[in-house]
Amino acid sequence: MMKRRPLLEYALLGLLAHRPMTGYGLRRIFASTPMGVFSDSPGSIYPALARLERDGLIRATGQPGARAGSRLLAPTRKGLAALRRWLSAEITRENIVRRMDELLLRFAFMDQHLDAASVDRFLGQLAEAASAYVNELRAYVRSAAGPPSSTGRLALEHGIAAYHATAQWARRTRAVWRKSHALDIP
Repeated sequence: MMKRRPLLEYALLGLLAHRPMTGYGLRRIFASTPMGVFSDSPGSIYPALARLERDGLIRATGQPGARAGSRLLAPTRKGLAALRRWLSAEITRENIVRRMDELLLRFAFMDQHLDAASVDRFLGQLAEAASAYVNELRAYVRSAAGPPSSTGRLALEHGIAAYHATAQWARRTRAVWRKSHALDIP
């Protein structure tokens, strides 16, 4: 079984796979873009980069002994392979319930590293899994064990609407993806 790496490490690998950068350059991206949800703290980013380098997933170029923030970092073949495995992992119920941010991060990096059919498969799995969870939540609301209070029910309805919107987005995005990549998949 593949070691589950922290999400920040995959975010760093994905950014470095796009183009080599310094640790400081990565921090600036995290501090100035929506990527900041994964951390813009040097106390998180630099240790994550050190783990990736120690594990042979990235390498540094530049002067030996140079400050960590000034060395140019790039993924190794092993790092790119780990990134591709993470990007192409099956979507599980657990991913839908607890890791939607991870799923969307995976999608954001896919077109650079996976073939069009793999991206299509991901979007199909996302739509199906989100729809299945919507049905599960609706069944819970209808059951005797459903939310005991009106505010609990209203909060649950927000969750249902959010997962339903995710499923709809995945279906629309899949249709656009198929058209733009001339995929004729049933």
